Amino acid sequence: MNFHLVFIRLSSWLLIFTPLSLSFAAGDSSTAWTLNRALTQVRISNPDARSAAIRIDKARAGLAVARAQLWPKIFAETGYAATDNPVNAFMMQLNQRQFGFGSDFNDPDTTDNWGSEVRLEYLFYSGGARSAAIDGANLSIEASEHENLATLAQLELEVARAWFQIYQSGEIVKASLALLNNQKSNLQLARNRVDAATALQTAVLDLETKVAEAEANLSYASNSKLITVAFLKSLLGLEDSTSFVLTAKLSPIKEPSQKGLMRHELLALEKRKLQSETGIDLAKAERMPTVSGFASGRHDEGFIRRGAGDSWMVGVMVRLKVWGGGETKAKIHSAQKDVELAQEAYRKQKLAIQLQVKTAKLNLNTARKRITLANKGIQSAEKSLQLTRQRFKEGLALSTQLIDSETALANSRVRLAKSQAQEQLALASLRSALGLPIR
Repeated sequence: MNFHLVFIRLSSWLLIFTPLSLSFAAGDSSTAWTLNRALTQVRISNPDARSAAIRIDKARAGLAVARAQLWPKIFAETGYAATDNPVNAFMMQLNQRQFGFGSDFNDPDTTDNWGSEVRLEYLFYSGGARSAAIDGANLSIEASEHENLATLAQLELEVARAWFQIYQSGEIVKASLALLNNQKSNLQLARNRVDAATALQTAVLDLETKVAEAEANLSYASNSKLITVAFLKSLLGLEDSTSFVLTAKLSPIKEPSQKGLMRHELLALEKRKLQSETGIDLAKAERMPTVSGFASGRHDEGFIRRGAGDSWMVGVMVRLKVWGGGETKAKIHSAQKDVELAQEAYRKQKLAIQLQVKTAKLNLNTARKRITLANKGIQSAEKSLQLTRQRFKEGLALSTQLIDSETALANSRVRLAKSQAQEQLALASLRSALGLPIR
């Protein structure tokens, strides 16, 4: 056996046994990861799930901002200034109640002032802008909550997809390992026949090549499985160094026995459309007048020329935009287009969901037909291999015929594993498309 074959075999066994002992085990069920545990974990630790929850909190903060406009605002300020500017000095003296005609108005002495003021402002009428903003904020919260649930449902589907891919990879590894062991047995049988002078050396060479090929395929299958396990860990929000042992079970999904529910994606888009409609009301509010009131109290005091005074002011103000260069009209038009975009997004999502349901049903039917065919193929391949091996042992079959029989059985087992995984994935996809929980 040459160095190339030795290297392939050593690398294959290192990849097979070490990782599989880390990824799958039949050990303590309390520490091994089940599908249900993974589905729960992804809702807690996945970055997308956390981001969706953060967006809900952000939307609630937006509602708090909108509601704050219903309350009056109170401002307080204080400051000190000194000047010899005639106008400013004159106003300071008036506020300090110390103005007199004995001073030179055009060339006043340095005058200072420490002024403090408390001011209350309240918007009595906003033209409907405040109520539109509050309605929009409430709808944003509701949409964010549905978007969060839609994100969690999608993440659960991704977990299920990864889980069944791991199962599929595990079954392919088993089939590859069985093929490798059978090829090794056939190789030993061929060597015995060569030693007994009942077969040519080419039979041994052919089988040695197939053993090396089986070891390479086993290495590839094991590596594919490790990659999928790593992806699942990342999906669950687990660090690479985290201990991760999976139960080597198929964890079958139940076929849905009820009609689908309203998908959260559609509910979220429905709320976003309503939110867009509040944008129209918000834009139209700019055509309405606003009425606000204010009240303030002020204290002024000078230190160079000792004096102090208190004052107050109360007032009401009406404000109306008479002309804005078409700005309000453009804002209304833009808000109307936002509503139309939301309607199209809803229609697009609805069509996508219909396609998802149909695709999942077709994939489910196809997978079940393939399972039936794969089981029949395994039975036929096992019988064929048994007969071919006996014929090869008796010198009535070629090594290539034996290799073909072994390969046919291995391929049938791989097809069965793939079909079983595809069946469960189709069931998970169908439940998800119908808006039902996967488990």
